[in-house]
Amino acid sequence: MLKLENITKRFGSVVANRRITLEVAPGEVLALLGENGAGKTTLVSILYGLYAPDEGRILLEGKEVRIPSPKAAQRLGIALVPQHPELIEAHTVAENLALGLDLPAVFARRALVRRLRALLEGHPLGVDLEAPVARLSAGEKQRVELLRALLNRPKVLILDEPTSVLTPKEAEALFQEIQPLKAVGLSVIFISHKLDEVLAIADRIAVLRAGEKVGEVLRQEADKDLLVRLMVGRSLAPPPKVPPPREEVILEVEDLLV
Repeated sequence: MLKLENITKRFGSVVANRRITLEVAPGEVLALLGENGAGKTTLVSILYGLYAPDEGRILLEGKEVRIPSPKAAQRLGIALVPQHPELIEAHTVAENLALGLDLPAVFARRALVRRLRALLEGHPLGVDLEAPVARLSAGEKQRVELLRALLNRPKVLILDEPTSVLTPKEAEALFQEIQPLKAVGLSVIFISHKLDEVLAIADRIAVLRAGEKVGEVLRQEADKDLLVRLMVGRSLAPPPKVPPPREEVILEVEDLLV
């Protein structure tokens, strides 16, 4: 169980997060929903050790933890798949996956591929480990980032707007890859501002607006209208039509020829 309690983060006079409390259970997908600028990325940046909170605390499996860096987050079992793939285009998939792993400085390519296949046993690869990253589609690159995150056997997986560069078909494939992760007890935090995606994948939905958590609902209790009202503070129904007021005609032209 991961829990964030009363997290507050300020940048000068701007309050990016204000007393936010969230928790996510093993085997659960928690969607973090909000418009651009709502504070979603700041919150997960705190969780991944990129920022330090000004107030509040983080608990993992009931114990308070401090996360001063991404390396510290990884050691605690927290992994992040960034919004845009951060891969080295000139290297192969295997070489990119090996970055950050505890491997010898000199490693034969075939031995590296064998090692990675062993580490990824049980995960459908869906991508050639020996392919240059530069030749991959956006969906394949996102899959490489997901595999890289899973290599360290995390307890918590953060997906930061993972479909922003994907086609609808690639996004659907990503969702199908997430479902088996729930079965093995992985906690997933899915960040998005797309209602259809959130309703398709989440077990629970927390909504941020202007740096504050304004609501939290179970998937089966949510619909688009409710989520929109939470996100923007009002319904987006079209305004009623008001007939124009009747006034005295001050100019009328008929059969004008120029």
